[in-house]
Amino acid sequence: MPAVFRAAIASALPSADGVRARLLDLPGVAVQALAEYFSAHLPEVDVLVALPGAEALAAATASLRGTSLAPFDPVRGLHTRPEMRGVRGQPVAALLTPELIDGHLELQALLHAEHLGWEVRAVAAAVERTTGPGRARLEFQGVPLLVPVLLADTPGGLVFERRIPQPE
Repeated sequence: MPAVFRAAIASALPSADGVRARLLDLPGVAVQALAEYFSAHLPEVDVLVALPGAEALAAATASLRGTSLAPFDPVRGLHTRPEMRGVRGQPVAALLTPELIDGHLELQALLHAEHLGWEVRAVAAAVERTTGPGRARLEFQGVPLLVPVLLADTPGGLVFERRIPQPE
């Protein structure tokens, strides 16, 4: 897991709003560290789908991997589809989201991508709130998750998850 990214999140704890704000305004070095992590651990894909708030991260990851990038809008869907040269057959995609909580937006993007004929092979989230149902919603769809930082909701606010081993 990228230590610089974990440190950026740690500085925003225990506030959920603070974490959300930090994710929307990550320092460039943290975005780059996270993009390198995702670039190394995501499966091979033709297109990265950027959910709202993950645009900079998705752009950095797509640049490292040399893949196409498609922004997802909750109202308009995947209205801007990239030209995917050299793709034969069904395009393969991965979704990037800043924070996985309930999984509604991620599921919406996944279903929209599949409606276009894309195969979604992974969902990458910068942070997962383990008390939310997002993981279950996506795993029921058969899509693996890649999450470097797990956070738990406690009465005192958000803390790094201790019940589940953190990803390396």
